Amino acid sequence: MKIVIIGGGLTGLSCAYKLQQKKIDFLLIEKNKQLGGLCRSVKINNFIFDYTGHFLHFHESKIKKFVKKLLDKNLLEISRKAKIYTQYATTTNHLIPYPFQANIGFLEPKIIKECISELIKSQLKNTSVLKTKNFYSWLLNNFGSAITRYFFLPYNTKLWNYKLTEISTDWAEKFVPIPNVEQIMNNIINLTTQKFGYNTTFFYPKHGGIQSLINSIAKCVNKTNVLTQKSVEKIDYKKKVLYLSSKETVSYDVLISTIPLNNLVKITNLPNKIKFLANKLRYVAVVCFNIALKTSNMKNVHWIYFPQKEFVFYRVGFYHNINPTLVPENKASLYVEVSYPPNKIISVNSLYEDVIKGLKFAKIISSKKDILFYNVLYIPCAYVIYDFARNTVVKYIKNYLESNNIFSIGRYGAWKYSYMEENIKDAFDTIDFILTQKK
Repeated sequence: MKIVIIGGGLTGLSCAYKLQQKKIDFLLIEKNKQLGGLCRSVKINNFIFDYTGHFLHFHESKIKKFVKKLLDKNLLEISRKAKIYTQYATTTNHLIPYPFQANIGFLEPKIIKECISELIKSQLKNTSVLKTKNFYSWLLNNFGSAITRYFFLPYNTKLWNYKLTEISTDWAEKFVPIPNVEQIMNNIINLTTQKFGYNTTFFYPKHGGIQSLINSIAKCVNKTNVLTQKSVEKIDYKKKVLYLSSKETVSYDVLISTIPLNNLVKITNLPNKIKFLANKLRYVAVVCFNIALKTSNMKNVHWIYFPQKEFVFYRVGFYHNINPTLVPENKASLYVEVSYPPNKIISVNSLYEDVIKGLKFAKIISSKKDILFYNVLYIPCAYVIYDFARNTVVKYIKNYLESNNIFSIGRYGAWKYSYMEENIKDAFDTIDFILTQKK
């Protein structure tokens, strides 16, 4: 049995690692020179930048054990320090702790009163008979109209570039913390910052950026089983043949794809119904501005969320606060994320000027002179959108593919909102399933 893996990112490499351990024949094909996909780092003038924030969150002991074994002592455990920028804060820097819904005690008194009043009203409703039809109504039911209006609505509209009434709730509870009224009131009374969410602590390499995780996995994989700088141009799923950009052909018995599901369908000679359904898959693109600064700044914060429409970006992260080894001594660096619809043509130069304007307004930098240089990274398919068609469409396409020995997995292959641990688990589980089925 020959297994071919398309994509040398975290999911694809984890598949290769597992197959290598099992001594199963495989070939991994990666279009770029460097392995890692979007889970990689770039080094410029002794600054290390990732493709935006890539942090490890562990919920499965076997995955945690796997990563710790790979990185050995090259792993930091970090307590999250995330903030939200809001004009309603009583703090001089306009920052309150994340998540917004748990820390309304840091807002102006009249805003606190409004948030509590609307929160209690939402909780007093008989939620068992309320139909949460979409993400917007889910927010109203859980947090009330004030918290929704002051944070969730503007932030998520900016991030998703999509109407919240047209987004489902399948993903929400996993990623949006829901503190109860008692916890919120306790935070208000004591001005405590009890942490909520799946990422209250996270792990990150001590040296080398997130690329060091990729490199550690790649070291365990035989290089003769890896093809780089060659992309898959076409797939004939009936003949089980891949056609590469190098004009080579590769045959397979089982195909594992980690590229975006819509792209996989596009290059495969699948039935028209599958092609039609794939056109319904929605997503948002992100451009990341990695910015090197002359001096260290914004201490004690890892990243800040910006819900206001006045800021073109939705999040700014601080590499030097996450790990000082990512920057030269006494220097600083940022990742600034801007989302946009994939069909929108953007002017990077104009966008960069808007980014600078926002950073100055938020007092993250004082002027353009603070900047040494910047680097632009594109993420064409950054976040999949959980609209109401997604579940049916993804299930139908994946079932058809799997019936033809094609497994589309990972964040983009499975068309889902996930984190790195889940991608490693997907890889391991898929290999176990394939080997069990083929016995």
